[in-house]
Amino acid sequence: MINENDFDDLDLDIMPINMGEIKDKIPQHSSIKLCEMIVCDRYFGCYKEMAILCMEELAKRRIAGDAFDFETYIEKSYNELPVIDIAVPDLGDVLRQIINRKVK
Repeated sequence: MINENDFDDLDLDIMPINMGEIKDKIPQHSSIKLCEMIVCDRYFGCYKEMAILCMEELAKRRIAGDAFDFETYIEKSYNELPVIDIAVPDLGDVLRQIINRKVK
């Protein structure tokens, strides 16, 4: 069983992202890796600036003659992911369910 106190000493500080360093390293990544970073941004809705840098790099590669069909790869990869349903239930419905369970 997990005890709440087990997590008291965890350091939950989020490490900041150094966009300058990422920008410098983007050209080192494969086109597939760049596409995966774009898909992650679209799926989770985070790191938009990083996704833009990846798209810019893919566009530069296309202009330079790379024939990789990144648009199709991105769409196919994104569509293969499960739908995230984080809908918040109506509090009134939840309370009615609880009351109905207690009444029975």
